[in-house]
Amino acid sequence: MTNLETSTAPIVADQEGDHYFMVGELTYYLNEFMKSESEFDAVAGIANTGGIGIKVDEANEEVEYTLFTISS
Repeated sequence: MTNLETSTAPIVADQEGDHYFMVGELTYYLNEFMKSESEFDAVAGIANTGGIGIKVDEANEEVEYTLFTISS
């Protein structure tokens, strides 16, 4: 796994109460992520060659996200 970018983003709620965060112009809803037993709290696949992992900081209402590639 190769990390491409790591940063933080605030967690906000939409009108229905679903929580999400933004990476650039892309929106990621927390319910799109699967719990993980890796270094991340949860992960989601972006393509068959990479994904995004998150660590949720509930106290500060933010996520630390890492975009990564899957290398063989």
